Amino acid sequence: MSENTLTDPDTALDPEPDGAETAGDIDQEPAINSAEDPTPAPAKRRTTGRSRNTSRAGKASVRRIADKAEQIIESDEDTRALAAELVAARSIGVADLTTAIMEAKRSPVESAVADLAGVQSGSVPEATVHLVGMGRSELAALVQLVGALSDVKLPEKVPAKSTDAALTLVEPVRAAQIDQTALDQLQSLLAK
Repeated sequence: MSENTLTDPDTALDPEPDGAETAGDIDQEPAINSAEDPTPAPAKRRTTGRSRNTSRAGKASVRRIADKAEQIIESDEDTRALAAELVAARSIGVADLTTAIMEAKRSPVESAVADLAGVQSGSVPEATVHLVGMGRSELAALVQLVGALSDVKLPEKVPAKSTDAALTLVEPVRAAQIDQTALDQLQSLLAK
């Protein structure tokens, strides 16, 4: 009760002393006599906020991450180093590399292999145009891939200007013979 209710004579007081409320004053559902209704009320389930499907998906995700960590452990150091460079992992350690691979939106090897195929399948002018049109990160991934998986001698530093980079790289990239076994191993490692 408010203070005005007690001091204002025009305010109607509760019929019950001490502010006690009767059962009629409180909004309640009517009591059901268990003798009249033989069907038991359904038990309420407590929800944890997660559905079963989410839990299953979470387990599958954890399993994929664990499998990827095992695959990284089993791979050789050169493959791990190249994979770490391609996905920009902080180190070639299992935790850093696993995290970088699983967080990557797409595999950088797939793009580099597609670019390699585009450069090698076209004529020199077409290959040059393809290389000029590539972004800096795509070009870097292609150079890393070709440098690591072939015997072709690439320049130590790729020119910053796209046309200069394309003219410098077109012949060596076209001539590159990629070690298919190493490429398959790298693609498997970088696949989610």
